[in-house]
Amino acid sequence: MRIKSIYWAIALLAGFVVTNSTWGDGPDKAQPINVLLIGNSQCPTIVSNQLLEKLAASDKGGRPIKVGGCVKGGASLKSHWEAGTGEGSARAMIASGQWDFVVLQDIYFVQESQFQPFARQFQALVKEHGAKAVLFGTASILSDYPQGFERQHKLHIEMGKELGVPVVDASYAYIRYFGDKPSTEKLESLFAKDRAHPGLWGSYLYSCMLYSAMMERSPIGLAAPEAIPADTVKTLQETAWAQHQATVAALKTK
Repeated sequence: MRIKSIYWAIALLAGFVVTNSTWGDGPDKAQPINVLLIGNSQCPTIVSNQLLEKLAASDKGGRPIKVGGCVKGGASLKSHWEAGTGEGSARAMIASGQWDFVVLQDIYFVQESQFQPFARQFQALVKEHGAKAVLFGTASILSDYPQGFERQHKLHIEMGKELGVPVVDASYAYIRYFGDKPSTEKLESLFAKDRAHPGLWGSYLYSCMLYSAMMERSPIGLAAPEAIPADTVKTLQETAWAQHQATVAALKTK
């Protein structure tokens, strides 16, 4: 009898370990991860095409995602903060306490003096209301390549280290995707016609990186818009995951 009891104890423990090593298979699997995206015109395609929701829905080991947005054209974290706490403001939405993650995306030309204080204030507010902040460093405009991309990378990695939060280093993901000596066609492939905002491919790359940063799961093999060729989907997913891993490592360095 004692041997049988020990056997069942071991079996139960094994079951607990397996369940928790695949967090999406537990009793909370059906409960959505609620994500608030605070940003500007770099983000609408992510929201309107439900790119994050569709990635999550196609991940058999993951959980559903619901995305809410406080997205305003030309907005910076500074302008979002200074908009106050009225209904529909970023600060009011954070204070509602209904979010698991709050993604903070600043304008592409932001400088350190404008970025740092508001990233700190937003992160403190997010933490106060029980969510986890994610810093989302988008690509810069194409005419500012590569200097603007390097600036975005540096700002977000340094602040990510200071605040101890995940970083979506999409500027470096773009650089990784472009490769050495990219053609004009390759450079333009991630942008809309204005060469400033992300096109569908760029927005999908953003989404794969956001998914990786928040869920700590690979986007490789997950859903993608039908308008993106299969070989490009594979490259974008692999690029996102490789850059996510490189960013995690960079955040750990002193």
